[in-house]
Amino acid sequence: MNSEHYKMAQSFAIEYGTFLGIAWLTTFGFIVGGFVSGNLLSMLAGMAAFGLSCLFPFYLAWRFKQHLNVGERVSRLVAWSFAFLMFTYACMLAGVGHLVYFTYLDHGQLMQVFHTTLFSPEAEAQYKAIGASDMLATARDQFSLIQSLTPMQMTLALFENNIFISLLLTIPVTFVAHRKAVKIMLPNK
Repeated sequence: MNSEHYKMAQSFAIEYGTFLGIAWLTTFGFIVGGFVSGNLLSMLAGMAAFGLSCLFPFYLAWRFKQHLNVGERVSRLVAWSFAFLMFTYACMLAGVGHLVYFTYLDHGQLMQVFHTTLFSPEAEAQYKAIGASDMLATARDQFSLIQSLTPMQMTLALFENNIFISLLLTIPVTFVAHRKAVKIMLPNK
């Protein structure tokens, strides 16, 4: 393994993991802010940001690859370590942000929105109309369990989800980071 490539991968993983973590926190903020305020535009922005945050790691892997010399390629292990470390740093940063939100900023507002939605007469009428009253009862039971979680437990649940998604995305991101660097030909003006 080329130690220069590994050091470069490690430094870019820290930088790009920070960018990715900030993107995840921004997405989280838009979605949660939309739910709590009832602002449809914020929720739509959150969904768009979610879509972009799924593509963002691939862009960051491409940017990492652009720092190589033309025709150069990093080993699969270096590319995997870059992707793994980038996602690890992003998960840690997002986890800290989630903990701060649920501990100091939320004060139960998000759970109150979900409680109001699940236990509304409109929800009951709609589920009854489609013949899924038992599904509503199950959802209410599960919500009662979620509502009893502490901020730390909710943060750990989100952290586990982020780690799982990151592990799934590490393989294709590694492939993008491993591919051979090519020179981009721009037309002369």
